[in-house]
Formats: sequence, structure tokens, C-alpha cells
Amino acid sequence: MKALLLPQILAAILGIFLSTGFGSPYKVPKIQTENITPPGYLSQAMISPSNIQHSPWPEHFIDPTLNYGLSLVLPQSIRKGLEFGAGYDRWEGLPTVNADYFLPIKGWSDKSVFFSPRVSLTGTKESFSVGAGFRHLLTSEALVGFHAFHDWVRPRRSKGEFLKEAGVGLEVSALPGYYSDINFRVNAYFPINERRTLDRDSTMILEEVLPRGGDARVGILLPTLSPWLDIRLDASAHSYRAENTDITGYRVGMSLSSRNGMFTANLEQGKDSMGGENFRVDGGITLAFDWAELFKGAMPFSAPYSMSEVRYNRNIRDSLYVRVVRKHNLPADRSERPIALAAVVSGDTVSFRGSFPDLSNSKVTVQVSHSPWQDYGEVITNSKGSYQGRLRLPPGKCRIRLIHKPTGCVSEARIIMIGSSDRIE
Repeated sequence: MKALLLPQILAAILGIFLSTGFGSPYKVPKIQTENITPPGYLSQAMISPSNIQHSPWPEHFIDPTLNYGLSLVLPQSIRKGLEFGAGYDRWEGLPTVNADYFLPIKGWSDKSVFFSPRVSLTGTKESFSVGAGFRHLLTSEALVGFHAFHDWVRPRRSKGEFLKEAGVGLEVSALPGYYSDINFRVNAYFPINERRTLDRDSTMILEEVLPRGGDARVGILLPTLSPWLDIRLDASAHSYRAENTDITGYRVGMSLSSRNGMFTANLEQGKDSMGGENFRVDGGITLAFDWAELFKGAMPFSAPYSMSEVRYNRNIRDSLYVRVVRKHNLPADRSERPIALAAVVSGDTVSFRGSFPDLSNSKVTVQVSHSPWQDYGEVITNSKGSYQGRLRLPPGKCRIRLIHKPTGCVSEARIIMIGSSDRIE
């Protein structure tokens, strides 16, 4: 009797990480606006122990037991569509649960309606999702489907408002002939709300929103090019963007497999704005071993299956009940807006930031006073009224404030000491 051996041949993965950043000066030479985050004014909520990311892989202790228990208790019709996982995050000291259910509500010979709820509780985040969709067989070899979903997400220990998003998706599958197939899926994500909270010191407004974006995937099993080899092409692309978030990337790959089950190979190349560029090659050889042939002095190794020059004929109707593929748990875009003028002194340089919440894209004047107040330069607020900049001052004690002259709005004044004992009052 033959037994399968599975030796794997793995190659290396190459990664190149790139990042760039630039500042932009304003008209007044002594004031420059940059992406400055003064260390003394970082919110405590950002550096509290509960927000430190120890590891994205919590330990799981109870998952196998629960899955085995569910297989005994739940009917097979329900268990078939349920993906369930549970564990315990020892760093956060919280149990974790992940339940994803695909429920066909109604099915006909050429169409189906489905419902797909999802719950995910990690050590740091809790999210809920509800989705529904419709699939229809256009012909015996072509299928089209539509689905929509709504997501809620917030920090695990938070009792505040959920971040919300809605989305829609489209999927197309076809068997164009020659025992080949094509699958195409695309999803779009739209944020619904923005959450604003105060930090612990009540000096910062923390603004969070889910990014807007989309992703697409396409897979093609090529027509028969060789009587012993099958070739599949896969590609995907994604883009999720917000004010401080830009996650874009793509992946293209090709997989080859022999029809006797002996040889497989995969080639993949991709790029992501967060992880850089990568290239991967791996393959495997699977052989059957026959003790009887070895004792006879013959070659004991052979292919697992007999070679077939014809592919099996697939039924596209099976795709009516396939789980929807889409992105879950998009990263939340987060920004901080000081409520009052904040400043940090380093040598003769003062870095400042703040906001006029009702003055977006407006020109405000920086004033410095040893006595009286004098105009020093100008900065421009962004779309949310925030401003930031940098200026150089001579040694001594002075005050700094910002004023919007058309309306008379003035920030609070800060007293700054430039010299050997730099300080702010």
C-alpha cells in the first residue's frame, strides 16, 4: 500500500522597504510648517500601557475544544457555514472570540440569497458586521453576485461610539470553456461617521475615522497549454486612504501544478506602501512510496496519481453558496488637534501647534511680544482648522500668540523663555 511523502522545497523572500518625507516652508523665511509632534504634548492615551502593541498573535488555549464541542452540538447544516475561533490574550487579560457565519436564506436552481453576520473580539478591538447578498446564474457557465455590508468597530475597553462604515461588492464567475475558469471580485468601503474624544489631559481632540477605499481580486485558470500541467494566474490590488492613512498595494502571482499531483510551484511579486516590495518563490514535490516495489529491487517512488490529459468538469452552481471574500478590520485613521496653543522650545527654535476649529484653510498671523505685540509671520490652517509651525527667537523672555485678523479670533498667549533655561509658562 502506498504512503504519501510531502517534502517541501522553499525559497527565500526578498523585501525592500522604502519611505520618504518632506517639509514645506512658508513665505516668511523664519517660519516653517512641518509635521511636528511636540514630545511634551503627546496625549497620555497614546502612550498608556493598554495601547502598547505587544504582539499581534495572542495565545489560543480553548479554540480546539470549543470547535470540537460545536461539532457535536450544532446540526451539520449550521456548523457547515460557521467559522469559529476562541482564545485568550494574556497581555490584555481578555478572552478573544471570532465568529463568521454564512447563512443561505433562500436558494433556487439558478439564484440564492444569503446573510453573513460576523463578530470579532480581540485583545484591543471589538468589531461587528452584518452583510447580505444575492447571486444569480446568468447561464449554465456564468454567475454574477452583489452584496452589501455594514461594520461597527471600537477599542475593546471603550464604551464610546463605534466607528462605522458601509460597503458594497460585486463578484463575477465564469467557465469560458476548455475547462478553464475566471473569478473576479471587487469591494468598496465608505466611512459613515467620525468619532471625536478628549485625551486624559483635555488638551487634545482625538479624531478617528475609518478610511475610504476598495480592493479587487481576479483569478484565472488558463486553458490547457500542456497535457500534464495546469497554470493559474492570480492578482489583487487595494487602496485605503484617509487624512493620515495611505495603504495601497498590489500582488500578482502564478501557480503551476502537475495533474499527477507530483509537482507544484508558486511565483509571487507584490508591493505595499506599508511593507515595501517583495518577491516570493516556493515549490513542492509529493511522491508516493511503495514498500513492495522496494523489496523487489524496483524504484519505490512514483507520482501520487495517474496522469490525466483531461480536466474535471466543474459545476458553477456550487458558487451560489461560497463565502463572500472581503477585507475586515480596516485600520482607523487617527489625528490629534490641540485645543490650545502648544509650544516646545529647543535652543533658539520654538515649535508650535494648535487649532481654530471654525477657521479652515485660513491665514492666521503669528505675533511675538517682548512688549508690545508685533507681527512675526503667517501660517495657513488646514481643512480642519489646525496649524503648526516653527520659528527662531533671540534669547530672553517673550510671549507668543496667533490671531485671525479678519474675525479677531486670538489663541491664548504662551510665555516662553529662550536661553540657558528654556521653559514655557
